[in-house]
Amino acid sequence: MTDLIPVRDIGQLRFVRPADERWILGLTWVPVSATEIHLASRYYPLAVRFDGHMPRLGLIVDQCYLTYEVVDANGAWRGAYRPIALRCFPFEAPTLSDDPLVDIRIDICSRHLSAHDGAALVDDTGRPSPLLTGLHRLFGLLKSSEESLAGVLDQFLMTGLLAPLGGDEAEAPPLYVFDPAKISQLTPKALGAMARKNFHGIDIGLSGLFSLQRLRPERRPKAAERSDHPSAAVASIIPDIGTFDDLALDDGELIPLAEIGALVTGTVATS
Repeated sequence: MTDLIPVRDIGQLRFVRPADERWILGLTWVPVSATEIHLASRYYPLAVRFDGHMPRLGLIVDQCYLTYEVVDANGAWRGAYRPIALRCFPFEAPTLSDDPLVDIRIDICSRHLSAHDGAALVDDTGRPSPLLTGLHRLFGLLKSSEESLAGVLDQFLMTGLLAPLGGDEAEAPPLYVFDPAKISQLTPKALGAMARKNFHGIDIGLSGLFSLQRLRPERRPKAAERSDHPSAAVASIIPDIGTFDDLALDDGELIPLAEIGALVTGTVATS
């Protein structure tokens, strides 16, 4: 059983970054921040998970669901974008206040803790180090997104626009992806209702559909369920899965183009 303790209790120790990324292979789904949805949806399928009665939006990172490998045989990272939740490993923050030393926790037996090597968790004055302060900000983004997106995800739940991953609700925990066939049948009135207060629902829905390009074909909602006569209000904005092979990206700081070669599916061009 994992024994999580607050960083306040191990301030004398230091954090040693993982030597490789094989730990990611043990994950299936991680929460996503609203600030990274558009970028993350290029590389990971968006999926909804229900923790109790609370819907949570996240990313599928399990290799058996993805169309490309995020870690090579040597354990080196191959993904073009590292989601916020993965950047927080191996720390957790079950609850958040304004004190990183109390909020951020780690397994006392973690092999990523050292008495001499690595980065400091607490500075010489006993205050959170820049590393810990940065982690606290990331955990804050994830927590605030969870709260703000719950109502939007309820819209998809109530209107039946989600499909169980791979068509199997028996998987534990069950994950749900956005169903192109059902979303294509939305009427103008339904779309108007979703967008009455803001466009978050439509924005997330389209990002979810776009992200299905990174989900293995056999795991996607069945294409046979898609109607031959989608709603005119939706048809013009629903992406046709499988048409993103010529994705173009500018050479910016968010995603170094040298790392994009790791994505073995499709052709990535620079603009």
